Amino acid sequence: MGVVRYCGGVLVESFETLLRPREVRVDWGNFRVHGIAAERLHDAPTLADVWPRLLPYLHQQPVVAHNSAFDVSVLEYTCRDFGVPVPAFHSLCSVKLARVCWPQLERHKLDHVARHFGIPLNHHDALSDARACAEITVRAFRSGVKLPLCFKQRELTAGLAARTAKATKVSVKRQ
Repeated sequence: MGVVRYCGGVLVESFETLLRPREVRVDWGNFRVHGIAAERLHDAPTLADVWPRLLPYLHQQPVVAHNSAFDVSVLEYTCRDFGVPVPAFHSLCSVKLARVCWPQLERHKLDHVARHFGIPLNHHDALSDARACAEITVRAFRSGVKLPLCFKQRELTAGLAARTAKATKVSVKRQ
């Protein structure tokens, strides 16, 4: 797991750790993606062990992930599995932000967007992915593109593309 904290668009703090799941096993397909073997997880802390260190990055914070629906669901499941309360936070999806801000890009996967902007990335290294995701999000907010986020939902970027398209149609009709 890798998490970063940005303030004013600048990295101010980071934390990374391996996490031992309740059942230590690594699917071959997952190993091919991240290169983490089961042997490395046996002595790793559990989510419950690192929770005091991790909670300040999450509780009442905007949490950003590239494909946030997946990462948030894994976090929620893992919290429940280890008896840790799910923190109160709103999430943003940097994939959705990238699609709205830079629709001309052929692909919006983390490695493609990072490469487009020259953001250093050791893809599938948790801390490197977190930094790249944060950098993409900072660039999206500084892009000047109108981002009609929805504060009524837990995921602030839910429906972002549809709201952006609707806002564009409205502004075109008014001209």
